[in-house]
Amino acid sequence: MGDSPQGVILPKARGDLLETSIVVERMLAGEIETTVVPQNPLDVLAQQVVAMCALQDWDVDELGKLIRRAHPFRDLGPRAFESTLDMLSGRYPSDEFAELRPRIVWDRVEGRLRGRAGAQRLAVTSGGTIPDRGLFTVNLLDDGRRVGELDEEMVYETRPGENFVLGASTWRVMEVTPSQVLVAPAPGEPGKLAFWKGDMESRPVELGRALGTMIRELRAATPAAAEKRLTEGAGFDHRATVNLLRYLEDQAQSSALPDDRTIVVERFRDELGDWRVCVLTTLGGKVHAPWGLAVAARLRERTGIEVQSIHTDDGFALRFPDAERPPNLEDVLLDPDEVTELVTAQLHGSALFASRFRENAARALLLPRRRPGQRTPLWMQRQKSADLLQVAGGHADFPILIETYRECLRDVFDLPALAELMRGVRSREVHAVVVDTARASPFAASLLFAYIPPSLYQGPPDHACSHE
Repeated sequence: MGDSPQGVILPKARGDLLETSIVVERMLAGEIETTVVPQNPLDVLAQQVVAMCALQDWDVDELGKLIRRAHPFRDLGPRAFESTLDMLSGRYPSDEFAELRPRIVWDRVEGRLRGRAGAQRLAVTSGGTIPDRGLFTVNLLDDGRRVGELDEEMVYETRPGENFVLGASTWRVMEVTPSQVLVAPAPGEPGKLAFWKGDMESRPVELGRALGTMIRELRAATPAAAEKRLTEGAGFDHRATVNLLRYLEDQAQSSALPDDRTIVVERFRDELGDWRVCVLTTLGGKVHAPWGLAVAARLRERTGIEVQSIHTDDGFALRFPDAERPPNLEDVLLDPDEVTELVTAQLHGSALFASRFRENAARALLLPRRRPGQRTPLWMQRQKSADLLQVAGGHADFPILIETYRECLRDVFDLPALAELMRGVRSREVHAVVVDTARASPFAASLLFAYIPPSLYQGPPDHACSHE
């Protein structure tokens, strides 16, 4: 944050500086985010039912009453409860997917539940709610002591004899097994840094609104008042304050500033001459992800062009290869009454849905660990999950399918906030500004920075090879 006012800092770093200011200001004011409890997670319900029935027989009504005493399941309906029991007791054809075989026995005449053989072992070896990322454990070659964990892609690119830094120490790779990386200490030796992939939590909408309000207030204030606010409210030093205020000024000069009352739709051509459209708001990824998903799908349908999209907490960007003209404002706005329908229609085929389905199926004990205590490669888990998703897709009432829709639409996305934003635009409480520029503005450049990693590492290679 103490970069020289005359120095050059990346747009992404300047964007992080902006978000840090509001986070620190709100934290010092004693404000915290609202805690949201998942409602009726059917994957967790399935796991708990198997574990409970593995130990003793249960009356169905008594089991339901006990489960509803837990806060997340206080509103669990009889239909959702019974559909989960149906799945666990073998309603769906196991010949299409072996792991759909029954886990419990449901005596519908007596209204009793009991576990099948192996249910207890399954609950113990495959239980838990933390997703399995297929990480390799790192152990010392001499005594087997655990050092840490590595992502499977990191291990795939590592060979015996190479050094890497983990836990502030350097280690030499001695051997790579299917589930472990055996190492020896290599103090003082240079080594490459370990990397992992993980989920990034999106900016909450309430923080996004506060960030937008702060941008608007900083621009309306005098330079002295704005600097005083950042210095006293966020604890910034003079150089950080100057950099942030200059960032806002640069954005205002090159395009327009998004805030709690303004959406900026910025249009320009990229280095290849293709149209890029950046929709800039401060509301965070929970709003931008479903918005970008719905807009890209709608434009593909209308134009026949393979529209590419990406989102961050600062907005979403669309790329139109070989398009004669960019989309209009009406093309990127949604009908507030159709938001849920539009997003739901596009969700099933998305990468997000496939990823969440895999995690939910594993929690529901439908993707059990074959060898307890040993690593299961993540790519194998994806393949197994894809097979199950293909089978489940033929049953609209499949509980884990329903749970994945619930998780995406309620926990990952914030559709009520998106609909409220669209109503604000319709009532003109929120202004939508369209700006045509010669090149990306500072805010848009920060957003487009997210295009680089997927294109760099996941794009088609120039030589003949394949990537998962």
